[in-house]
Amino acid sequence: MRRASALLGLLVLAFPHATAAKPPELRVLTSFLPIYLFTRNVAGDAPGISVEMMLPAALGCPHDYALTPGDMRKIAAADLFLANGLGMEHFLGAPVRRANPGIRVVETAAAVTPLRESGGHRDRPDPAHGDVNPHTWVSPRNAILQVRAVEKALAEASPGNAPVFRRNAEAYIARLDALVREFDAAAGVFRNRNIVVFHNVFDYLARDLGLTVVGHIEKSPGQGPSAGEIQALVRRIRETRAAAVFAEPQYSSRLAEAVAREAGIPVRMLDPVATGSLSLTGYEDAMRSNLAVLTEVLSGR
Repeated sequence: MRRASALLGLLVLAFPHATAAKPPELRVLTSFLPIYLFTRNVAGDAPGISVEMMLPAALGCPHDYALTPGDMRKIAAADLFLANGLGMEHFLGAPVRRANPGIRVVETAAAVTPLRESGGHRDRPDPAHGDVNPHTWVSPRNAILQVRAVEKALAEASPGNAPVFRRNAEAYIARLDALVREFDAAAGVFRNRNIVVFHNVFDYLARDLGLTVVGHIEKSPGQGPSAGEIQALVRRIRETRAAAVFAEPQYSSRLAEAVAREAGIPVRMLDPVATGSLSLTGYEDAMRSNLAVLTEVLSGR
């Protein structure tokens, strides 16, 4: 019997992977890419924490996303759900509660001073939040506030890891603060501050940089403009001498190219970081690419 026990011990030592893996103490589910990147940077290698993203990284903003059975299983297995909020994830509320009545949901954009929608632009506003623009994360300044909210939520859910979360958050915020300073320095030499965007995803960044969004190609994603609306937008571009039309990688650039061609201005691409790399530097990398595009177009270089 003793020989059998000793043999079993040797087998466990030789094949540690054969033992059951210890389940995570805190299972964190994030809604889509930017919130996932913020959370992964704060969670780091804290023990007992798992971080998963619900929407595929290639999907984009979850404007009209409908939960799948697989999503419901992910929600049911999670302890903490970190979202953007302000109406971006329309499935928050009853569908999530049905899947997991005990899950804690934190809307990180609650830390941001919201922009009200204007000019009829709507992303199916959430009745709980009113007609506010939900694209808060497309601003390094707002990203810092949302990272703080992520840190607070994680620390409350796993107090033993709070020092790790704080250390990771401070390191990440230092990188984001450097990004803020780069944007501010570039904005100081912009010669033309009038821009046209595909839809209202860059309004917070425009507020940060002192830019004026003189037109949106689509009032809501998926709702293309009429011929009359396109002509009115072209007139507006000419009147304001807008610098460029900015398309987004998540949508076809056909309309943006047509408007820019008619108005006689360039079309460029700006990335709202709703899709892309899962790298821990993914947000910074995409925003620095945006900065290079803005600097090229708006500074007249």
